[in-house]
Amino acid sequence: MLKKDPLSTDLVGGKTTKTDERIEFFGAVDELSAHIMELTHYVEDIHMEMELRKIVTLLSTMMAEVAGGYGHIGEKHLEELLEVIKKYEEIAGPFTSFVLPGTTLMGARVHIVRTITRRAELAYARLFEKYGGSEYIFEYLNKLSTLFYAIARTYDEK
Repeated sequence: MLKKDPLSTDLVGGKTTKTDERIEFFGAVDELSAHIMELTHYVEDIHMEMELRKIVTLLSTMMAEVAGGYGHIGEKHLEELLEVIKKYEEIAGPFTSFVLPGTTLMGARVHIVRTITRRAELAYARLFEKYGGSEYIFEYLNKLSTLFYAIARTYDEK
């Protein structure tokens, strides 16, 4: 049985179109979460694996917030992320030149996650422009790509 309106989909609070900016954002964050979880299967450092899994949980919270459900990304989450970034930037060392993305297999995997993060941030920008939203989500996604850049450097610049 075909749907009456193939362009409509359910969202908390009612229906919307599949081309709605919120649906685009959910798709980008869902893809990001899947790639981060894939990355956890290759990471040998248990602390990094746990940090990545926590990020995926927060991305689910982020989607719930955007959908109008329960959940909130706030200052505490951003501060925690900034601490993790600091840790990996210290491991990678000072940035001295342009980095060719993915000179190692693990570096390439992390750079793929970084670029998907940037796409999720862009999707949120479109959503924010139309509906408004949370500046914490904006900043979290922006800093998340910074984290993945720092992690990639720990693999590529060994």
